[in-house]
Amino acid sequence: MIKKILFILSVITLSCAASDSLLKPINDLGYGTWTARAQTLSMYRDFESPASGPENAYSTTAGLRLGYTSPELAGFSSGFVWDYAEPLNASDDSNNGKTLLSNGRINVLTEAWLKYNLGAIGLTNTFVKAGRQVVNGEVFRADEFRQKPRSLEAALLTTKDIPNTVLTVGHANRLSNWQDDGDKWRFKNIEDTLGTTAYGTHGVSWIEGVYKGITNLEVAVYDAYAYDIANIAGSRVKYTLTDTTAINGYYRHEENVGKGVDHKSDMFGTSIEQKIGGVTLEPGVLSIRGDNLLFQETTTGINHPLGSSMMIYSGIFNGGADNYYLKASTKIGKTSLYALYNYTCQDNLSTTGMKDGQELDLVVKQPITDRLTVALKVGAGYRDSKSGTTGDTVATDARLFVTYDF
Repeated sequence: MIKKILFILSVITLSCAASDSLLKPINDLGYGTWTARAQTLSMYRDFESPASGPENAYSTTAGLRLGYTSPELAGFSSGFVWDYAEPLNASDDSNNGKTLLSNGRINVLTEAWLKYNLGAIGLTNTFVKAGRQVVNGEVFRADEFRQKPRSLEAALLTTKDIPNTVLTVGHANRLSNWQDDGDKWRFKNIEDTLGTTAYGTHGVSWIEGVYKGITNLEVAVYDAYAYDIANIAGSRVKYTLTDTTAINGYYRHEENVGKGVDHKSDMFGTSIEQKIGGVTLEPGVLSIRGDNLLFQETTTGINHPLGSSMMIYSGIFNGGADNYYLKASTKIGKTSLYALYNYTCQDNLSTTGMKDGQELDLVVKQPITDRLTVALKVGAGYRDSKSGTTGDTVATDARLFVTYDF
């Protein structure tokens, strides 16, 4: 297997000088669009924690992605995406890259869908889509933090035919997560993803809409009903004050339904986006009240800047957490730079084992050619336990992505 992967990487190296896609001659035939990607991910993590298990680990995986989208015929189209990754090397106690890193072997048909456009009845911007698919909205996020994005087995209807509005209604039975932590990359039932029940449920039904019909204002509202688990309802608002300044607001309420275990959680947040020259700064506050959030980065994803935290080391989504953060991004030539810092105060010491924590993440992304990109991500975290039984802890994380799009 390693020989095969090395052969793939050698092909990438030899083809870097080509500006056109290697698949262009096939795609020009008009029988649909093929896509392919090869990527290596080298990762190291040193993670101090009172929990048992290794405190440091490393692994390198080589991944391949192959996708196809058919032409539209009588309103119908279809497509698939296959993701595969294999460890090239890994530390002995990392379980081949799984433990601590979530960077091991995956082999999954991430997407396999059938889509119908309702243009025949005059709704040219409305479609129905069923099957395995990547959804990146208010309730579910793609979050491609390793070798694959989060994906759903779902049926949904999306329309843009309502003026200034994007509306989605859907139902999902199973979810394939982005991490190789155990077998979370496999398609699993929603109750297994949320980890709250010992019995089967009937998935998640959701509705979400984004409205931009008022000058300088964007409003998103959503509701998701996870049968016999919890219902979440929330909104996201962005108001643009000037060309360089905008204000964001976030609210969410989660509460158990049906046979679900007792759960109640509220999320409140606000931030200011400010452009200063070529740099965009976003200081903000995010508070969680009640129980830990169910719908967050490690489960369904969350449409919030802190959803991109590399380690979530400070317990961002714990009940009782008050998060103060600063996001910064800029571009110098073709180089993209990004930073995210958060300071978290914890109220529930008895359940979290820490009083406060911090994390700083830095990202540099550099295109080498039109099709070859290198990205370096590094993070550092700190926890103040305040428990008297365990000491303060620190964590570091480093990831190197080398990506080639055929």
